[in-house]
Amino acid sequence: MSPRNSALTAILAAAVALSLLWPLIPMPPSLIDQVPSSAQGLSSRDLPLSENETRWLAGARGIKRIVRTPSGLWLLAVTDGSNNRQAVHDPAYCFRGEGWTVSSRQSLPLANGHASLLTLTKPDESSQALAWFSDGGPPFTSPLEYWAKTTLRRLSRGLSGNEPLLFILRPLGPPPKNWTALAPELVATLTP
Repeated sequence: MSPRNSALTAILAAAVALSLLWPLIPMPPSLIDQVPSSAQGLSSRDLPLSENETRWLAGARGIKRIVRTPSGLWLLAVTDGSNNRQAVHDPAYCFRGEGWTVSSRQSLPLANGHASLLTLTKPDESSQALAWFSDGGPPFTSPLEYWAKTTLRRLSRGLSGNEPLLFILRPLGPPPKNWTALAPELVATLTP
């Protein structure tokens, strides 16, 4: 065998071995286990996921909680798409699937990132929701950034960072009038 063929055979054998061993490298634990259920000024109660929510997650992990803060009562939904990336997407899709129209989307600056304020309408009601992604770093709102980070994480077996989580926070009752003031504190309190 020529030296060139020997080198190509060695490279091919190494690539095959790496491709077989790479999936065996364990992924780091999920941040979803670190989402606080209580903190100073925060208490919460987990709610069971509905049959539809469980089916929609299709292997992804989710949390649904009623959260009480000094600023009000909230419904928090968190999704970790580690086991099913399709379960995490632009939050507007979730609301459209529930019959809402997203009438506006506003980026709210936080101390070290951004969250999206979605204004939702139905023929006879309206609501709002705050949405953001977090991988333990600055919160962000771009689904493209989520897909890039989660793809890089899978390729690197977690060496590039944590799996980003999708957070959606909705008021239980009338929407607050001061989201710009509330959002930084709420995101910082609820994000690991």
